[in-house]
Formats: sequence, structure tokens, C-alpha cells
Amino acid sequence: MNGQYASLLIALPLISAFFVPLIKGAGEKAVKGYLVLITALQTAVAAWVFQTVYTTGKPIIVMAGAWKPPVGIDLYIGHFAALFVLIVAAVSFMTAVFSYVADIKPPADKYVMLSLLLMLGATGMIATGDIFNLFVFMEITSITAYALTAYNKTGEAAEASLKYMILGGIGSSFFLIGLTLIYGSLGTLNMAQIAQLAGSMNPTVAQVGLSLIIFGLAVEAELFPLNAWAPDAYQAAPYAVAVMFSAFVVKAGLYAMVRLLYLMQTVKSWHSVLSLLIAMAVLTVVVAEFAALRQRDVKRMIAYSSISQVGLIAFALALGTKAGVDAGVFHMINHAIVKALLFLGVGYVGVKLGGTSIEDFRGLGRRMPLTAFTLTIGSLAAVGIPLFNIFWSKIRILVAGIEAGYTWGVALILGASVVEAVYYIRFIHAMWFTGEGERIGEGISMSLILLFLAALVIVIGVYPQYAWSLAQKAGNDIFNVGQYIKNVPLMPLTGVGA
Repeated sequence: MNGQYASLLIALPLISAFFVPLIKGAGEKAVKGYLVLITALQTAVAAWVFQTVYTTGKPIIVMAGAWKPPVGIDLYIGHFAALFVLIVAAVSFMTAVFSYVADIKPPADKYVMLSLLLMLGATGMIATGDIFNLFVFMEITSITAYALTAYNKTGEAAEASLKYMILGGIGSSFFLIGLTLIYGSLGTLNMAQIAQLAGSMNPTVAQVGLSLIIFGLAVEAELFPLNAWAPDAYQAAPYAVAVMFSAFVVKAGLYAMVRLLYLMQTVKSWHSVLSLLIAMAVLTVVVAEFAALRQRDVKRMIAYSSISQVGLIAFALALGTKAGVDAGVFHMINHAIVKALLFLGVGYVGVKLGGTSIEDFRGLGRRMPLTAFTLTIGSLAAVGIPLFNIFWSKIRILVAGIEAGYTWGVALILGASVVEAVYYIRFIHAMWFTGEGERIGEGISMSLILLFLAALVIVIGVYPQYAWSLAQKAGNDIFNVGQYIKNVPLMPLTGVGA
């Protein structure tokens, strides 16, 4: 199959979103079924792209209008993009199924359209090879995320969306200024050419530009101190939206941040920018874990836990070593699986029982045993218990941190992990050892999805080698900038990079 078919990853959700109003007249169920169909097709295309890239070992490069970059816009789907575009599509499909069986407040057509555009934005951020189009896709992701946060039309949702919008606007401004500094210095927006010319940049300009980009992307990546929007947004947004935020929106922000960071590793001030990101990451872990400990609402508790895990990923990616990048990517995979499991499970309980406070989960082991079992698996995995997937990536991150000389960061992360264990054990205790109640029916489709995710957690925990090999290839795609430059068929230009 021609590699140009990979452009369907962008075209399919974009075109499908505009067909939603035409289907609206067929009813709510038809509209939600349309979302299931499109996300299933997107998953099939993403699976083909993943299989092609990992089988051939070569990236798929799509050039708009057959113009070579940097003149033309290109999509670069290497090992990292192929893997995470598949994760975006698969999680979107699972949330579409959840939205079909759960009660999404009308009008469903607006929810479906926004969900498709959110999938489009995250996919574009991961696949683009052009820094300005990265900004465009980031804005698509952000604007749809603002709207989805406010979707429930409550005062809480409006406040959360407004807070997200304000911080997102600040972040976008930072990113655009940083982008302008890089473009003004190098005269190009193509990522491969930026990597080629980065060594010629003035160190101060490069340091300021990169720092602004990190602060700009820190909003989507949920890094301290620009993550104040996240707990409120997770709490107020529909359950399915919280899954998408945690499983792939934040991953797109992290990828964009680390891709640009490593593309410019030849600038003389590079290590000072890494130190900034390390400090932000460690603070994110510590602050989020102590905040999670105080929560009485399980959805909000898991939101803070997710933010902490994102800080751990950012810590690994900012170490500046191959071991750190590989471990960070491995943790991104594991985090996407575990947090999708936890948010879907908690959301399903919220739909069935009408709330997600810790009191609603008392006796869940008797009322919804299968859901309680999968939530227990997810909770144990999040803590980092051996024989569950996060254990392996967490260990690799801690070892990479010590090898890179950040023992103080590792010590703080380990201390925060003890706090994490306390609130997850409290959660498990509430489900199995307190309360009582009658058995509640658990739907087949959601049960299968939760069991599938729980099985992935256990399989990767017992046999981590396959997932680790995927992470190493994806990590090398980010770290090995020289190979990235060679892969992109750049058109030779004269007078570029003043």
C-alpha cells in the first residue's frame, strides 16, 4: 500500500467531523455510532501504519503536493509517531464505545465533532514535521479541549474551561514567541532543517526560544506551574474526555516538547534548558502526589496521580541520555494503558452509581466485582508493584536518573511514590473491605474493554520485553537526531540560516 495513505490519519477525522451535522437528523444513537465507526477506521489505518514502520524499519514521509521540505509541508511518521498515533486512535475508539453505552448529555453531534477534532489535533502534533503546523495542531487540540471541558454546561465546567483557556492562551503565546525566535534566527520552520542548523544559533537566543517553547507546551503537558487547569478540567469534563486528556492529549504535548528539545541539542545552552525541565518535572511529581492524597473524589485523585506520572515521564525525557529517553517513552506507553483503564473504570462507576466520591466506591467489590477487579489492577500498577507494567518503566527511569547524576530528583520521586501508595491502598480498601450493596449489572462491551486493558497491564508486567523493544525504537527516533535528518528528503536551499 502506498505510504501516502498515511495522510488518512489527518484527513479521516477532519473530513468526518464535517459530516456530523448531516447525520444529526438520524438521532443521538446514530451520531454516537458514527463516532465508533470513524475511530475504528482510524485505528485500522493507524495499525497499518504501525505495522509498516516497525516491519520495514523506515519512516513514512508524506509530502503535501509532492513538494520536498522545507518548501512543502511534510508528515514524518517514524517509530515514535507510528506507535503513539496508534495509541491515540485506539484510546479514541475505546472512549467512543464508552460514550455510546454511557449517558453523554445532548447534543451528541457537538460532542462527536469535538472528539474527532481532538483526535485530529493530537495525531497532527505527533505526526507533523513542521514547527508551525505543530502550533496549528496544538491550537486545534487546545480549542477542542476547552470546549469539551465545558461540555456538561455546569458552573464548575465553565469555570474549569475558562481557567484552561486562560492558561492555554498564555502557553500558546509563549510557544509562538519561541517559534518566532527560532525562525528569525534560522530562517526555516522544518524540523529536520532546524536540527541541521541549530548549532549556528546564538546560545542566548536558543536558550530563550527553547525555554519559551517548553513553558508553552507545559500547559498541554500538565507540568508545574502551568498545570493548575488540569484537576478542575478532569473533574468537570465528561468521563470519556478525561480518558482522552490523560491517555493522549498530554502525550502529544510531551512529544512536541521533547522532539523540539532534542532537535536543538547542538546549541551551546542546551543543558541549561534540560535543567529547567528537570526542575519542573520533579516539582510536578511532588506537588501532584501530595495534592492527590487530600482528595475525596476518586476521579480528581486519579487526575492528580496522572499529573504526577507525567512529571515522571518529563523527568526521564529531560535527562539528556538515551537510557532516559527510552525509559520515558516506555513509561508513556504504560501510563496511557493504566490511566485509560482507571479513568474508564471510574467513569463507568460514575455512570452506574451517579458519582465518583470515595463513598460511591465503598463495597464496589460486591456490587460491580469485575469493574472493581480491573480498578484494583490499575491501582496496583500505578503504584509500581512488581509484575505490573509500570514497575518496569519506573525502575528504568530511576536507574537512568541516578546514572545521569540526578540522585536528588530520584530521592524526591521515591518519597512521592510512598504517598502515591497510601492513597491507592486507601482506594482499594474502600472497594473491597468497606460497605455493602446489591449486585449491579455490568455491560459486556465496557467489561471487555476494561478486561483488555487490565490484561495488557499484566502481560507487559510479566513479559515486558516486547513493549520495551517498541519503546527503545521509538526513543531512538527522538534521540538519534542525525538519523532523523537523513530520513527527511530536504530540498537544498541557498541562503538559509542567516
